[in-house]
Amino acid sequence: MNMVTTNLPAAPPPRARSLLVATGFGVTGVLMYFGGLFGIYLRERSLVRSDGGTWIPDKAHIELTPPGMIIWTLLISVVVMQWSVYSIKRDDRQHALLAVGTTLLMGGMVLVQHGWQLSQMNLVADEGPTTAATLIYTIVGSYMAALVIGMIFIALMGFRALAGQYSSRQTDGIVAASLYWYSLVFIYFIIWIAVFIAK
Repeated sequence: MNMVTTNLPAAPPPRARSLLVATGFGVTGVLMYFGGLFGIYLRERSLVRSDGGTWIPDKAHIELTPPGMIIWTLLISVVVMQWSVYSIKRDDRQHALLAVGTTLLMGGMVLVQHGWQLSQMNLVADEGPTTAATLIYTIVGSYMAALVIGMIFIALMGFRALAGQYSSRQTDGIVAASLYWYSLVFIYFIIWIAVFIAK
């Protein structure tokens, strides 16, 4: 009895996770940058307070309501961003794109709220005995720039999902964008506590 043997094609090699690795390096760099800023900010503030000085000038007006609204918006955006990851893993492209769009909308709301808050604080850089204004503007301005980069990243990944490049077989782009977004929410949580609450 002759048996016919057929050779099956080899399985495709596993996909390289280069986008996730690159995002991991990017997130690490952003966390290190903000860690350095927070270290400078906290050191300068402790030096001024140990000398009996006032860190925030008396004429400055820093309210807690705008940062509180921002942190709640960002916490809700974590749920919405995770919804996009959940949807793309189940080939539900419509809901993934809806979640991506909603996250972008929330990012825009955070930018507008930050802009309004900066215009109301009455902090003037290089005026007064401390560097509080310069450091606060540097931290918040850097955060706004990082947020814009995150929104561009999410928009590009959403566009690629719309074009059909991301599905349940390839979720790297949406997952990478979500990791960067979660790191931004974590960074703002520290800004909220260190800069605005413990001012």
